[in-house]
Amino acid sequence: MRITSTTNAMTTVAGKFLIQCARDDRITIDLSIGQVSPGPTTTNERSLLSFTAFHYNVSHGTSTAWSVYRNSNWTTSSGGMNPFHFDVSDLTVGSVSWSSSTYEVSIAVAGNYYVYVSGGTQPSSRFGLTLQRNGNALFGVYRTATNWDGVDTLGHGAVVSLNIGDRLKVVAEPNTAGYSGSERRHASFFGFLII
Repeated sequence: MRITSTTNAMTTVAGKFLIQCARDDRITIDLSIGQVSPGPTTTNERSLLSFTAFHYNVSHGTSTAWSVYRNSNWTTSSGGMNPFHFDVSDLTVGSVSWSSSTYEVSIAVAGNYYVYVSGGTQPSSRFGLTLQRNGNALFGVYRTATNWDGVDTLGHGAVVSLNIGDRLKVVAEPNTAGYSGSERRHASFFGFLII
């Protein structure tokens, strides 16, 4: 989502979600405000507008995945928010444990995981969410500029090698603010075992 109007050029914005669907479920994407440009060239090969969906099922081993999100705004003080509080546990598959009291994922199957963190920015506020493994920062998504006038959804993902017993959590950095409204999933944290 992008609501900021103080930009003077193109910006590529993306959203990623891990959701469970039943057979014959209909998935749609609706443009609620503004317009979408197909990119610098209108051919399919160069288009900036895309939608990808796939059936998740590990071919060798155990399927393992989680998806949580927050559906309310937040503001942190100088102490930050450690751990970041996600309101809704949407999905757990296989040998993974999400704790709604410690806001951590505990890994029970070692392997390479795709892990993703996102959040919506608040106008004129700094933004920062950091993913930690066993208390150490892995990566994050940040905006330190404060000169925009709308909400933008930012996210970052990476392939991470995880071991049995690893604990993952998200931390909101000090003096930051975020948006996650009724459209849901602006602030999200998901991951799944690849191999």
